[in-house]
Amino acid sequence: MTPLVSIAMIAYNVEPYIGEAIDSVFSQQTTFSWELVIGEDCSTDNTLRIIKQYRQKHPDKIRILEREKNLGLTPNSIDTQNNCRGKYIALLDGDDFWTDSNKLQILVAFLESHPEYSAAAHQSTIIKGTLDNPVRKFGAESDTDYGINDTITHRKFHTSSLVYRREFWVKSGGIPSVISSNERAIYPMLAIYGPIKYFGKDMCVYRLAPTGLNSRITSKELETDLRMLPWLKSLSSQFPKNKFRSFLHLCIFSYPRFVPIKQLCKHYVLFLLYSFSYFPKNLGDIKYGTIEFFRKTRG
Repeated sequence: MTPLVSIAMIAYNVEPYIGEAIDSVFSQQTTFSWELVIGEDCSTDNTLRIIKQYRQKHPDKIRILEREKNLGLTPNSIDTQNNCRGKYIALLDGDDFWTDSNKLQILVAFLESHPEYSAAAHQSTIIKGTLDNPVRKFGAESDTDYGINDTITHRKFHTSSLVYRREFWVKSGGIPSVISSNERAIYPMLAIYGPIKYFGKDMCVYRLAPTGLNSRITSKELETDLRMLPWLKSLSSQFPKNKFRSFLHLCIFSYPRFVPIKQLCKHYVLFLLYSFSYFPKNLGDIKYGTIEFFRKTRG
């Protein structure tokens, strides 16, 4: 029988955390069937062994996608979602976990009764290591709806809080594999097909990596995100491509710890150029981008 919900989990070298992530899935109290699809990306620690131990106990619930070689974050995520069978796909990273046993029931029940929405998400707590070391809340404290213009700038919710209709993944052809950021593509894609419901209720933990992503990612890698623009534009002729392009250029020069001066200047100028498409609503971004530009030129 095809499950109503597929939980897509990606895992790479998350030995200390993968058990907590899987346990949080099995803690869910639901009135519907679900499956857990885990994309295990050739971990060099005991992540795969732990996952197999869980599958031994729950062979009817867990499917493991064992990679022959390391695919990388975005290709692994894409293939894992491609292998999901449910009407809905719920995302959960292998080092995060859900904190509310009714999380799936709440979001899926909402989507079942509100067909005009493409997806639903919720508040998360950001932690370093354990719950004893919280950093801050991720998103807004109250319920709201997010549309296209909300999803093409700064993230409003964490990936592991999202549940969406698989039909839109299929309809869109899936996100491009040649980009660096899975969520930067999937959020606006879903918003093209309908609003995203956001719940202010905290039901998830987002665990920060021991060493931040921005200490490793390069501006060259982030430049690949520009490749998602033709794809998004093909899904909707009304997609605000210049506003999105402005934000992508801001990310390219501000997010990495180090940016070569030539790339720094190039993307700062392009950021300002495309910013005129929605000026003056982006004064905050212009101020932030300008501060980052001069900080990096001095660094």
